[in-house]
Amino acid sequence: MDARVLWTLPKDDFTKINVHGFYPDEPLPNGNRSGIGIVFRNDKGTIVRMFGGSLGIQERRLNEFYAMLYALRKAFFLNHNLVELEFDHPGAYWEWRHSRVDGAIPEHLYVIRQLNTRRYDKNSIIDLNLVNAECNALATYLAQHGANTWDCMVEIDAPFGRVKELWYNDMGLGPIGPQYDSVHEANLNDVVVNAELEMLEGDEMV
Repeated sequence: MDARVLWTLPKDDFTKINVHGFYPDEPLPNGNRSGIGIVFRNDKGTIVRMFGGSLGIQERRLNEFYAMLYALRKAFFLNHNLVELEFDHPGAYWEWRHSRVDGAIPEHLYVIRQLNTRRYDKNSIIDLNLVNAECNALATYLAQHGANTWDCMVEIDAPFGRVKELWYNDMGLGPIGPQYDSVHEANLNDVVVNAELEMLEGDEMV
């Protein structure tokens, strides 16, 4: 078991996929009972793909398993053959990692078999990492945001707001905000010139 406290870069040439299955105690206002968040990052930490939304699954553990399967399915189609799969659900981790379907709950057999098929494919390497919630904050946010926003799975084009903040924290880049943004020199000069013109116009009026 790998239960690190901080998100870390994957091994060279590997893609790290963080996955979270969100399952609230009560249905959300939009009727969703489950959400899935997935983020792909390369060995430099750059976000390659993000997904958030719901598969409409009505059972907590199945939602966790299908979050992993959905991530591996996307990895297959996107030709990511060297993968570190990280998730923060200990129960799902142990049931998949150690059961090899022996002793698995009958309702989970199909998805566990599918996960094992991907895991033992000789054309790929898939490392499984159980991590602390702090390491999985971005996938967790995407799962919650997706469950509250969409009733299907959606590919998210670019980091935004809270996603960008969590990504920066994972990379050791600190907070985001206006004080951390830069202004292009040309735009800054325009601001200075306009301010000077306003001062001159004010003097003329006096």
